[in-house]
Amino acid sequence: MARLESSRCSFNPEALSQIALIVDDVWKELCREGVHDASLGFGAGRSYVARKVFQLAQAQWSATQIKQLLLRALRNEISLRRREDCRALSKM
Repeated sequence: MARLESSRCSFNPEALSQIALIVDDVWKELCREGVHDASLGFGAGRSYVARKVFQLAQAQWSATQIKQLLLRALRNEISLRRREDCRALSKM
């Protein structure tokens, strides 16, 4: 019998609507802070945020915890990318 390389999760309609609200809230917060798609890398920033929300939702965090964790992680990632960009420019 074939093995699946990754586990699959499913979400009911209520959970999906909650996830959509979380993505919207987090994206709005990042936009208020002046974050653009390019700051997050990996293609479109909103899609990246959505993937991260799904990862956290699988871990059974509450909506508030997911928002807080995600915003902190994304802010840290953006800050790291900006520092790397500044270091690269200063070495030129």
